Amino acid sequence: MSIQLIVYPQSFDGSRNPITGYSSQFIVDGINFTTVNTSTSSLNLPVPTYTSAISNMSVIPLNSWYRFSGDGSEVREISGAITIEASKGIIQRLSNLSAGGMYTFTIDVATYASTLELQQYSGTVLQGTFPISSTGLSTIQFEAQTSSDTLLIYSTATNIINNISVIPTGIQPSGAIQALEDGQVICDLYEDEDIPLSLSVDDFKNVAEKVQSYSKAFNLPGTKRNNKIFDNLFSITRANDGVIFNPYVKTQCKLKQDGFILFEGYLKMIDIQDKQGEISYNVNLYSEVIALADVLKDRQFRDLDFSELAHPYNKTQIKNSWNDAGTGITWTNSNTSGFRDYATLKYPFCDWNHQMVIANNPGGASGPTDGFPELTSLEQAFRPFINIKYLIDRIFTQDDFPFSYESAFFDTTDFKKLYMDFNWGSDRYSLEPTTGEFTNTTTVHLSTTSFANYILNDFSGYSSDLNYDGANHRFVAANNNTQYNISPVIRFISTGTPTGGMNVRIAHRNSGGALIQEYENHYLTANVSDYFVTVQVVLAQNDTLQVEWKSDVAGEYQQSLSGNVIVASTGGVLMTTNTFLQTLRGELNQWKFLKGIMTMFNLVSIPDKSSPNHILIEPYNDVFLENSNSKQWNWTDKIDVGEFKLEPFTSLNKNTSFKFVEDEDDWAFTNYKLQVSNHLYGSNKWDASISSNGRATILEGTKEIIAEPFAATVPKPLMPQFADFIIPSLYSYNPDDGTSEGFDNSPRIMYNNGVHTLQNSVTYFIPEQNGLSSENQPEFLQFSHLSSIPTVAGSTLDFHFGICQLIQPIGASVADNLFNLYWLPYFAELYDPNTRIMTIKVNLTPGDISTFRFNDTVIIKNREFRVNKIDYKPNDLATIEFILIP
Repeated sequence: MSIQLIVYPQSFDGSRNPITGYSSQFIVDGINFTTVNTSTSSLNLPVPTYTSAISNMSVIPLNSWYRFSGDGSEVREISGAITIEASKGIIQRLSNLSAGGMYTFTIDVATYASTLELQQYSGTVLQGTFPISSTGLSTIQFEAQTSSDTLLIYSTATNIINNISVIPTGIQPSGAIQALEDGQVICDLYEDEDIPLSLSVDDFKNVAEKVQSYSKAFNLPGTKRNNKIFDNLFSITRANDGVIFNPYVKTQCKLKQDGFILFEGYLKMIDIQDKQGEISYNVNLYSEVIALADVLKDRQFRDLDFSELAHPYNKTQIKNSWNDAGTGITWTNSNTSGFRDYATLKYPFCDWNHQMVIANNPGGASGPTDGFPELTSLEQAFRPFINIKYLIDRIFTQDDFPFSYESAFFDTTDFKKLYMDFNWGSDRYSLEPTTGEFTNTTTVHLSTTSFANYILNDFSGYSSDLNYDGANHRFVAANNNTQYNISPVIRFISTGTPTGGMNVRIAHRNSGGALIQEYENHYLTANVSDYFVTVQVVLAQNDTLQVEWKSDVAGEYQQSLSGNVIVASTGGVLMTTNTFLQTLRGELNQWKFLKGIMTMFNLVSIPDKSSPNHILIEPYNDVFLENSNSKQWNWTDKIDVGEFKLEPFTSLNKNTSFKFVEDEDDWAFTNYKLQVSNHLYGSNKWDASISSNGRATILEGTKEIIAEPFAATVPKPLMPQFADFIIPSLYSYNPDDGTSEGFDNSPRIMYNNGVHTLQNSVTYFIPEQNGLSSENQPEFLQFSHLSSIPTVAGSTLDFHFGICQLIQPIGASVADNLFNLYWLPYFAELYDPNTRIMTIKVNLTPGDISTFRFNDTVIIKNREFRVNKIDYKPNDLATIEFILIP
């Protein structure tokens, strides 16, 4: 039997369609044509179609396939080959050619019906036409006219092509490394080396453990070929020749037996052994899903650029975000990711600091309605939430990200209504206050009779987001509707016995220097005068804000030489930029985010057999229990009946708890816990201490499944007197002094319940802020962990784990929660007394391994089994753990 270990160049990086790692190859994606089906098509082109296609050369990018046809299905990739129907074809503009150089075009035709034609163009100028008239390999030599000539393949009938290659004439793949067309190299193996594999996508016996496929460590001999592949990694004196193998970089690989692919994933270099001059490389193989975790584990949300989500922070945009169709937020920047839409970012009403008040406005003629809730700032209630599906899409489309995904579950209506908060943290504003201090002890700044700016000699403490103009001693608004909050604490000293006083104020000026408004104008007359005020001002773009001072008599006062501070921060307007969205959530690890989602919904990730870097992500139930695409295999004649082991799951835990991260500063969560005997809101417990027949089990131990990094969220009425004003509660509270504030909360996932209109003519007051007027508003966008409020039996979904008492009048608890929907079917099988695990030897061929999927089932002697794990070793019987399905 033939065993082959194939390794791709590290520059290949797991992708099927980059410029190949083999430096002599100029065609991109000429082996499997994986990009053809997604390439742009010019539709309904006049005959001859290639003439019109070439006339549209400006739209054809370099190193990408472009198909021309009346319908995209007329040029298509099927099973790694490309089918081209009559009068249709494909185009690719090459790059890095040498003008005047000779190149060899090689094509492998699988099915030949009638003449194929290769056409060479420089721009739109035809340079040569070359017919292809048979199946199998055909080679054509052509001279490059430019560095980016275009090759067009035109079909006069339905022809099928296996692969295409373009290399410099006279260049052959190196015999030392046996390079294939797309840069693959075949490693030398020890003659008796049979590489053992452990294949699995889920360890059914161990709750929440997703044990992926891998190989045990094995050795590769230090042959001339392998040394070339790994670039003499064992040599401590090796030089950088441009091919250096980096053991810390992912290296894509395949393991084949008799032409069948047993495993596709990545190779890891463990160590290099030198025994009396005999070099060997100790390596192992691991699956794409493990590699996904490796790629994401060092990436945070701050590595994603959310600049496309920038928008003005004001009442209008907050209300626009409530729309579930049509007009949404007015974005500042263009849609660079292609995923942004009206549903991407929303502003639900949340109790972020519990500092809203009851309006005291007996007249009621204007301002807040007396006796109803009053916001004193937008930030008290409205902070951004970003759509979960959008975040997942952004993770998988990062620059140089080697994986793609597919998930019918992520495309469901309910999943698309889930959002994660992008709260900026505990402070009221999205930037911590920063300071500038006058510390110069030699320069004396004297008063004049005209207002002059207060001078800061050391303003290095200011954040760049404050946009402080140190040369002119003022703050300059970088955006419209920028709210500044400044608190000067400064001292002035008379230079003698003053005959007059002095004025100090905070001045708001436009970009031309004209005074718009002054604040806190104080007239001071003492020999030593202190000025300390706090002002909140909204500026238009390029408006300025500064502390100004003057005296009745010039030179009678001077700034104190030390101890002067201006504390400043910006308000909520700038939180809508990328910087502000990343203030707290920027620290969130991307893998933890994705793993938390997978834990909540018991998701299983499986590499796509036809494209291993494409990962299928679906709930456990859909993969193993209700999958219409699964197959059933009869392996009765393959088993070794001489020895097998059948055993129950005696290692199961007696208790399994499902919960979220505990936010200890969350008052509503903590108070609920205290009131209900330490039960964690949103949690659930699987108790297996009593069997289905009422008898005590012998099981022991407790296991926790935590949907880290997410925390549970308690919804409740904003205030007792407004029963239907039900919102998420996310504040910290000190019962000793009755004070409350925001806190750095763990991320929350919530469901978009839609716009809710308050009953009994109740409204809440939105203050004037960021350039827009105030209003009394009867509606708000409602988020919660439930799909509807009040709950409706049989239709409401709960995106927490367990049934728990809800704070009224939300309604009755619902059974359709995360545990019952996504975990219970799994546990029902796992703890069923008739479920068994059977370990048995099976005579599997390479073809069996290549075609088997772990969501398939196996029939053995008229009993149906599911496969938990396959330990496969070429040329030997495979050891398989079967799950006997009750």
